[in-house]
Amino acid sequence: MTHGPAATPHHRGANPIHPRGPAHAHGRGQAKWLVLAYMAGDNDLTGFAIDDINEMETVGSRPGEVEVVVQVDRAARYDRSNGDWQGTRRYHVTRGADRRRIHSRLLADLGETNTGDPEVFEEFLDFGISSFPAEACALILWNHGSGFYVPPEMLAKPGAASRREVASRATPRLRRTLFHTTRERLLQLDPQRRGIAYDDRSGDCLDNQELKRVLGTAHQLLGRKVDLVGMDACLMTMLEVAYQIRDHAQILVGSEEVEPGDGWPYDAVLRELTAHPDMTGRDLAAIIVRQYAESYRQRGMEVTQSAIDLSKLDPLVDAVDRLAGALIHRLRTPGVEAAVYAAWRRTLRFFDNFYVDLHHFASNLAAATDAGEIKAACGGVLRAIEGKGAESPIIEASHGGARMAPAQGLSIYFPPFRDPSAFYRDLDFARRARWAEFLEAYLGNGRKGGVR
Repeated sequence: MTHGPAATPHHRGANPIHPRGPAHAHGRGQAKWLVLAYMAGDNDLTGFAIDDINEMETVGSRPGEVEVVVQVDRAARYDRSNGDWQGTRRYHVTRGADRRRIHSRLLADLGETNTGDPEVFEEFLDFGISSFPAEACALILWNHGSGFYVPPEMLAKPGAASRREVASRATPRLRRTLFHTTRERLLQLDPQRRGIAYDDRSGDCLDNQELKRVLGTAHQLLGRKVDLVGMDACLMTMLEVAYQIRDHAQILVGSEEVEPGDGWPYDAVLRELTAHPDMTGRDLAAIIVRQYAESYRQRGMEVTQSAIDLSKLDPLVDAVDRLAGALIHRLRTPGVEAAVYAAWRRTLRFFDNFYVDLHHFASNLAAATDAGEIKAACGGVLRAIEGKGAESPIIEASHGGARMAPAQGLSIYFPPFRDPSAFYRDLDFARRARWAEFLEAYLGNGRKGGVR
């Protein structure tokens, strides 16, 4: 959503350290895997970005087999390590044991960029894919996360409050709650204001339409779908997000719940990938899920992580459409509204009750209603998620903490009050299924105060 003078051109201050071209591949043929990490760190997560690069460096690339390339945009003030440089740098990740500084090979110093500008992302993809050809590609979006999209009214205005001012009020136990500066920032705004790759300095971010565009570019550059899209951020394994990127990616990996600031355990993941570079995308996705959950389970933290096969979404989306249709049809039947409310209350919810675990909700609703049509539709959703009658879209799902036990890998939008925004309908999922119509019918059915 590039806009106004705040959006810095991505080429400004570019200072390539090495020329582009096959030389970056060290004269070798195709590697097995290319891992591209787009790290939008121009916000309160800057220190975590540096930590994660250092974590990657404990393993590093395995030249000719696994190549790891990062582009990191860094904010001022939050972290003063590594010479306290600011702006955006691009690195070929190499092995190094010193966790106090970056050892990796600097490929380019790009100056200040706007990570919310699709062209900045696309240029990184072009560079990485052309310079480090590989048989498979994992694309990691690293930042805050918040779910499905940002509407046009979120465009930054000149003189708007600094995101850094908001970030300075972040809680000490920082979590990757949003692709906004902090969880608090989003809660100060309209609940619909959500996006990806938030850039404090530019006041910009990628919305889901732009994310789809960027992944379309990656698809074109690769000549195939992106093998794995990883969201090292919060709240991103929503059915809406998964369906939005289905045409350009094979697998989505991310969290239903908020992520701690430490994010993914890159050392553990890269250790397995470099040891077994012939692994498939499904293998890598399962490893990420298991290693992530295990790294936090040892600390007793409440987390989720799941891997979604995007080619298997259609039966589930059809099942959700049938459930929405049944609910719309029977909503005025005595007891149905009460059953929906009871199910919502009993269901595992995320992000201040805006999202619910889809499997848990369908299970609770089936138990709460006597309406045969709704009960049958709930069964269809459960079967689609569990893979009964068709292959499940859930490759792997794991969690930490007793409260997260019901999480099955995919959430869906179900806010606690009526949402007047029409932008949800712009999502591919909302165009395919009648879930938005159900939400409007249910939340607007005399519920001025919502379901709380």
